[in-house]
Amino acid sequence: MQHLFRIAFTGFLAASLMAQHAKDEEAAKHPFMNDADRIEAGRKAYLGGCAGCHGPEGGGGRGPSLIERGAWHPMTDENLYFTIQKGVGIMPAANLSEDRGWELAAFVRSLTAPAAEVKAPGDPALGQALFSSGAACSNCHRIAGKGGLSGPDLSNIGRTSTLPKLRRSILDPDYEYTPGFQPASLVLRNGDKLSGLVKDRTNYVLQLQLKDGMLRSIPVDTIESMELKNSTIMPLDYKTRLSSDDIINLVSFLRLQGAAPSTTSAK
Repeated sequence: MQHLFRIAFTGFLAASLMAQHAKDEEAAKHPFMNDADRIEAGRKAYLGGCAGCHGPEGGGGRGPSLIERGAWHPMTDENLYFTIQKGVGIMPAANLSEDRGWELAAFVRSLTAPAAEVKAPGDPALGQALFSSGAACSNCHRIAGKGGLSGPDLSNIGRTSTLPKLRRSILDPDYEYTPGFQPASLVLRNGDKLSGLVKDRTNYVLQLQLKDGMLRSIPVDTIESMELKNSTIMPLDYKTRLSSDDIINLVSFLRLQGAAPSTTSAK
């Protein structure tokens, strides 16, 4: 019995220490890192001085991508700040004021942090209205079991994506392909015509999700012809159909999907 008590106590102590470490780590973050206004100021500074090499969305160009995982990601906030201020390799020193330097660091950090962990401008209530009706996103995407089936489930998108990727997925949905959502049109040897999304494909069977959401397994040897489309079925005109405020509000809503309840209720 004493042995079991020691094991339980050790586990409780380890969990307590880990929780305290997480709190200490969060407290050590620079206050600008979760300040939407400071991040936005950093974005403007980035566009004016960094985008020429790293790309307007941080995807890279003459300089490396700041979105994909790289050597700088494990850096502490302080190391990131000093790297920006002092430069590294062929990257010149920014030599900004302390506040401007931290604003830029906060924006760069936001490029890879889960969207749910970064405060963002916009009105999530207006974004939800757009998702449900104005932009008709819910016709294809599901959140918490409600919505369509022809697009990826977005119930946890705030945890699995970043703010830049959320924005890019709306403005340029063909930029990154989501496995399991490639449109296809089939003609079977019996003359039947089918269309839907390819969920899985082997040498023997193709699994197709039909427009009504039903899955159908089709033996490959029964297919007469098949056309696979490389473009998404998501509308490509949101960049012109939606205003800049619409995009901001929609991203503000999506980033909350998968966020902790306290974060959601606070917004």
